[in-house]
Amino acid sequence: MKLISAIALSFMLALAGSALAEDYENAVSATRRGDFAGAFKLLKPLAEKGDARAQADLGAMYLTGKGTAADPKAALKWLRLAADHGNASAQFNLGTMYLEGQVVMRDYKEAMKWNLLAAAQGLAAAQVNIASMYYDGVGVTQDYKEAAKWLRLAAEQGDADAQLNLGNMYVAGQGVERDLLRGFMWTQLATESLSMGETEKKAVRDMSAKSLSPQDVAKAQAMVARCKESKFKNCD
Repeated sequence: MKLISAIALSFMLALAGSALAEDYENAVSATRRGDFAGAFKLLKPLAEKGDARAQADLGAMYLTGKGTAADPKAALKWLRLAADHGNASAQFNLGTMYLEGQVVMRDYKEAMKWNLLAAAQGLAAAQVNIASMYYDGVGVTQDYKEAAKWLRLAAEQGDADAQLNLGNMYVAGQGVERDLLRGFMWTQLATESLSMGETEKKAVRDMSAKSLSPQDVAKAQAMVARCKESKFKNCD
């Protein structure tokens, strides 16, 4: 009798989990359609049931005012719950809030703590935050080498901002050995994804090629192609 009850309970829990997962996917679909109000209605009950993904998304919606009225205190509440449950996006958002002094008092120690947790899960945006703190010496001793390390991790995930900044560091020889070819490569890759006008993109590309001979540009273009084909795994 006990065994049968346990199996029945497990089955019920599995069904409940399936329903929660379906509701969350519906919320994601609503967000993609631009139906933020609909997504909010689906996410809130999930968040109240302890779903960390829903808590993270709900916190972000309260923070940005999408799908609901902006409510910084509610945003902080839900983001902290999700961050404590290990949700990387919530950890990043919470870390950014501490970094910028948004809703909470600026606290670089907390900013680094939460961004490191998110970065350890591979979140590129958190890696960029950490890089910027080391580059500017914000809350930590300025360390270009450490900044370049974190930028490379994000750049290898296709983060355009990281690619552009890493390219600039190679050109300047900051934290890495000066390498104009790699500087050109990362800069070129960045301009393919950055949301900027074609005129601005061309200016960035021309600047990165300014000190290179036509032969060097050809070599760098080959590096760009190899890096893209390998999905940023072969970019040396």
